[in-house]
Amino acid sequence: MIGWKLFLHSVRMVQRNVPQLMRIFLVPTLIASAIAYLTIGGLLGDVGLQARGFDSGMFFSVLWRIVGLWLVIGLIGAWTAVVWHRYILLEEHPRGWIPALHKAETGNYILGLIKLFLIGMLFYSVLAFIGSALIQSLGMVGLYLLLAAGALIAIFMFRFALVLPAAALGKPIGVSESLALTTGAFGTLFVLGVCLFGLQLVAELILFLVADAALIAMVLEIAFSVVLAILNISALTTLYGYYVEKRPI
Repeated sequence: MIGWKLFLHSVRMVQRNVPQLMRIFLVPTLIASAIAYLTIGGLLGDVGLQARGFDSGMFFSVLWRIVGLWLVIGLIGAWTAVVWHRYILLEEHPRGWIPALHKAETGNYILGLIKLFLIGMLFYSVLAFIGSALIQSLGMVGLYLLLAAGALIAIFMFRFALVLPAAALGKPIGVSESLALTTGAFGTLFVLGVCLFGLQLVAELILFLVADAALIAMVLEIAFSVVLAILNISALTTLYGYYVEKRPI
């Protein structure tokens, strides 16, 4: 099956390029982890939460810090994803331990992420509206149908995702063009999505088994998050190479 081959190709892409992967992702990951640690530590250690109570001012302060954290992580993620796409598809080898910053391409990549986020929000808003009626009328059956529909939407979103590696290469395409390029590919993307989700479940199971060892669980959680993120980026790279550049797998 093509979906399984695309998944294996993505895994092998990571395995074959570990030295380059480390040069691209290691330092940015450490920076993101340090920022997250300081931000979350500051939130948990804020004496005002206990002394003054959780008033509206404190709520917005916490909210903006969380939003700021996610924005910084998103920017770092886009920066490294662009470099990885370009390394695989254009053979731009990383130099040193600080990845090159492609400002225009990273900006377009972020715009592509925003577009995908808005499309996803539209789909899931409609689903939530319909889903409430399903649950009220069908109970647990309606809930299962809602979850299944949500999973199908997540897989369908792969068809729009070619805009991301295209932006990274400086060859932007629209969501409609990405949709056209993946016509008839839903079954393939379904298999690929199931494989990626299966790895996520395995990671969650391992974390559950080591939950009592807090330090080990924390280290593994960071490692799994990074590896799974890289694998998802590699899957997008593979999809672009296969559907746009017509590369063999």
